[in-house]
Amino acid sequence: MPNLPITSCAACPAGRAAGVGRGGRCLLVDRRRDRDDVVCLEGYAADTIWFVKKGTVLVSRAGADGIDRPRAVRGPGTFVGLEALIRPTYADSARTTEPSILCGASRDDFDAWLGPAGTPARMALEQTLLATTADPSRAASADGSAIRRVARWLLDAGAAGPPRLPRHVVASLLGMAPETLSRALAGLRDHGAIAVTPRGLQIEDRARLVRFAQPLREATP
Repeated sequence: MPNLPITSCAACPAGRAAGVGRGGRCLLVDRRRDRDDVVCLEGYAADTIWFVKKGTVLVSRAGADGIDRPRAVRGPGTFVGLEALIRPTYADSARTTEPSILCGASRDDFDAWLGPAGTPARMALEQTLLATTADPSRAASADGSAIRRVARWLLDAGAAGPPRLPRHVVASLLGMAPETLSRALAGLRDHGAIAVTPRGLQIEDRARLVRFAQPLREATP
């Protein structure tokens, strides 16, 4: 997941697509958000699409039991609420987990910006959204040992490291109990793959972490 802040509109993928720096103007307007600000709510009218420029957004969805569970984390360079292009209501709820900058546009403006319906690119986007919006959360289909899943999550986080989330939220995203997550982190720490500091998790030995992230039959300390 991309997680390095986008420092300017000219360096932003959306800004570049809009021609910023070449006389163009991006329709996405940036707004600062505080920690725990609600971005959208599942089942409510999907009237705005956001692009994350800085910070982290936690996406969740209510299960059959009505309990809201974490589904994904969105960092800089990703969209929130893109399902507004294919359905009238949001499929998920989303809130910021830290002070963030989100660039927003109305669904109608964003739809017009994408161009005419029926083009190959629009068709591919809409079909992808139909499929991914209906997908279960990653935790529901997680495979492999707990330590493997944690290692893969740390590697997927990229250069800036994983977002700072409550441990129970990370455990839910990875499909395990918080106690299991704690044991997996302790195992990776004891093998020298990571360090656990007051500021968060830090990769100490990437090659070792990669070995832990491999399928069980291939993984070695």
